[in-house]
Amino acid sequence: MPVNKSMFRAYDVRGIYGKDLTEDVMEAIGNAFASEFVNDSVVIGTDGRISGPALRKAFIKGVVKSGKNVIDVGVVPRGACLFAAWKRKLPSAYITASHLPPEWNGVKFASGSGTEFFEDDNYMVRDIVLSGNTSKSQTKGTVRSEDAINDYVKYIVSRVPKPEKPLKVVLDCGNGAAGLAAPEIFRSAGFEVRPIFREVDGNFPNRTSEITDEALAKLKDEATRSNMGIAYDGDADRMSLVDDKGRFLGPEVASYIILNELVKNHKGGIVANVECLKIMDEIAEKFRREIFRIRVGNSFMVSEVGKRKACFGVEKSGHFCIPSVMPMDDGIAASLYAAVALSKSGKKLSEIVDELPHYPFRRQKVSCPDEKKFAVVDQLKKKLSDKYERMNTTDGVRIDFDYGWVLIRASNTEPIIRVSTEADNEGKLKKLEGIFIDALKEEIKSFSAGSV
Repeated sequence: MPVNKSMFRAYDVRGIYGKDLTEDVMEAIGNAFASEFVNDSVVIGTDGRISGPALRKAFIKGVVKSGKNVIDVGVVPRGACLFAAWKRKLPSAYITASHLPPEWNGVKFASGSGTEFFEDDNYMVRDIVLSGNTSKSQTKGTVRSEDAINDYVKYIVSRVPKPEKPLKVVLDCGNGAAGLAAPEIFRSAGFEVRPIFREVDGNFPNRTSEITDEALAKLKDEATRSNMGIAYDGDADRMSLVDDKGRFLGPEVASYIILNELVKNHKGGIVANVECLKIMDEIAEKFRREIFRIRVGNSFMVSEVGKRKACFGVEKSGHFCIPSVMPMDDGIAASLYAAVALSKSGKKLSEIVDELPHYPFRRQKVSCPDEKKFAVVDQLKKKLSDKYERMNTTDGVRIDFDYGWVLIRASNTEPIIRVSTEADNEGKLKKLEGIFIDALKEEIKSFSAGSV
């Protein structure tokens, strides 16, 4: 059985269904995971992708072959699967490709604490699969189905403060798994809810699974007639906000809204990755909280929130962790907290947004083969270190200037290198982009030519 080892990434496993990720490969992955990381039972769920049922069935087949038991929670938001496993202190496996296009699928693993696997654990699963050492038990494991959504809905509503006003909220579920729980959670919490694209459809017919400014035209229009809009990705572990003027808001602004309420009752610092905008430093200063800058990856963010006893964690990609609700990241829980914070503020969302300074920011993707992308960044890091002093290599290479910064890092989930840039004005932003995107493309070209 051929296996494409590049599917095994730092945060999860992802491949194109029927090409890289077949039922046979997924069965082997389930078997390897259960053999190494499951003592007795594991919780398994999936998002709404078309290939989900077949791949879940194959994964379960591999688990029970190893003699381990399965609690199958079916199609649920990512947070519901994590919650079902966390309350039992069991590991979980969730079949998803998150924000990627419909032809992709994969699996995310998490420990009983709710923290997603780090790269060493994912690579251990990879190595077992590549070895072909299938684990077979004389006694097969059992499978039982369970409804995880009802308990998840009740728990989230019970852990988030009550709103002061029944605001009008538009929920763009994006035909993803959010539609199975988010509208009910918001209604139960006391909001007036208008869901759009609620029906789960793995083809994502109305917009991309990835949350982008360009994809949210309908939500932005609807939000102008409401108090706020909220969008989720395919498995609902990420969320973004839209204000009452139809403006798409970044995770830093969402963090500011949440923290306005959260800091009133919870101590601890703020965890943010190296790609988050510099207003996160200003937000931390305003709330008199220490900020901890960490490497990119929601598993690292969740882990650091626990280690630092922080009150909040945020990823530039739209992951949030509020440990007073759940000690893991969950887009639906974070979005509900944001809505509650808005209801208690006595202001329009657009008014809160305008309180913050705004600097030009762009994130661009440069294609680079998976097998070369990390080496390209490492080599570029060496060359740039001779030219620039204010360089941070915690994750990729970040270079700071008096007027802005640039971060170049290889994606752990796609064959690309991302270049993130922020500056005091558009002219300075373009200057930084011109210098460093050209340098990156030249480095990729030299690798392709075999000159390095």
